[in-house]
Amino acid sequence: MNCENCGAAMALTESGRYFRCLHCGTFHFPEPVEADGIRIVGHAPDALRCPVCGAGMDHAVLDGDFPVSFCGKCRGVLLPRASFARVVNQRRAWATRTPTTPAPLDRASLDRVLACPACGGRFSTYPYSGPGNVVIDNCIACDMLWLDFGEMKQIIDAPGKDRGDRQRAPDRGGRLEALPPRAQSAAIEDPLKFLFDFLVGT
Repeated sequence: MNCENCGAAMALTESGRYFRCLHCGTFHFPEPVEADGIRIVGHAPDALRCPVCGAGMDHAVLDGDFPVSFCGKCRGVLLPRASFARVVNQRRAWATRTPTTPAPLDRASLDRVLACPACGGRFSTYPYSGPGNVVIDNCIACDMLWLDFGEMKQIIDAPGKDRGDRQRAPDRGGRLEALPPRAQSAAIEDPLKFLFDFLVGT
């Protein structure tokens, strides 16, 4: 197919879920926004800018409960780490689709440099140690995560014993796998100190 913006040929991405123009960078998504659980609720003049494409982001709600910032151009999502943990736990617990073996980790994504839209600081970028083989972009100062389009689905659809376990209680805190590697090590080496520090906010 051809780009609606410049007329150049568009390429199907590796995930197979959207097209991108190699000439001007325009995205095309066959599926509606709602297919990913996003409901846009408004757009402010001083909206945060997307760290990937620079577009102004919309105020949105994910899965009806979790406020997020959503880029309507590239469909990336900025959300609190605690919300990410709860969405992942709930979606995987109630998953009904056949699990899909994820593509290998894209190690080139580890080298990109993105800035947090909220504070301007550099995201920490590292492999997510949960399911899905995705790369996490995490602002430690704001405790926010950036997810590119398709990364949440890749996490939810990955095989695992927790998928479809509807008896599992939702996790109400930040999941260990979403923490940077250094914080993961601290939690494992001294779990009581880690829990105390987390509760008192140090």
